[in-house]
Amino acid sequence: MIGSHIVVVEDDPDTREEIEDCLKLDGFVVSAVASAEAMRTTVHARPADLLLLDLSLPGEDGLTMTKAIRRESDVAIIMVTGRNEEIDRVLGLELGADDYITKPFSTRELLARVRNVLRRTKGRQYPDLNRDMSPASSLYEFEGWQLDVDRYKLTGPDQADHPITTAEFRLLQSFVEAPNRVHSREYLLDRTHGTSWAGYDRSIDGLVSRLRKIFSSVQPDQNFIVTVRGTGYVFTPGVRVIEDKA
Repeated sequence: MIGSHIVVVEDDPDTREEIEDCLKLDGFVVSAVASAEAMRTTVHARPADLLLLDLSLPGEDGLTMTKAIRRESDVAIIMVTGRNEEIDRVLGLELGADDYITKPFSTRELLARVRNVLRRTKGRQYPDLNRDMSPASSLYEFEGWQLDVDRYKLTGPDQADHPITTAEFRLLQSFVEAPNRVHSREYLLDRTHGTSWAGYDRSIDGLVSRLRKIFSSVQPDQNFIVTVRGTGYVFTPGVRVIEDKA
């Protein structure tokens, strides 16, 4: 965790400097910038482990940035805002932010939130330089289940293959690739149907329901997919990745 690269995107120079100094004193590597464009230049030179995005940036704001980033990365994101309205915080979480912090905040609170989010999202970076290098034959194991990415196959702890549709497979793949974090419905729709999908956003609930039925057919007491009211879902099992099936 110490030595993680944190990119602070904040247009107010005093706030930006305050956050930068606080994080550097705690042992983090910090890049502090004032715009989305500068952030992208920075992360392509050195991938970020966590992004602190100001909600009210001029031009491309923090919410817009979060939505765009979530289409290609599960990197840790904390929204930084001076607004107290609940709708802003909820919208940020729905778009895929991991946490938020409201100005004014203490350095102690900032560091606690940063450490907590990094613990939950360890190893995820933006951009993810290894994403396209991952073997197509990866296996994901959780609670006796195996998801075979190469074969589009789901095998249960009963050693039986359980039929799964393409949309259900993509949803489950999204979950196992990033377990124990909140996924918004919009993010999951993008992953299962693509960014051009214009359907009803609650259609993701039907896919979740069908996955739950598959799991409960073997393990009736399972609670793998937990609903986060007003936001989305969390996949709770521990997941192990097996990259070589040979």
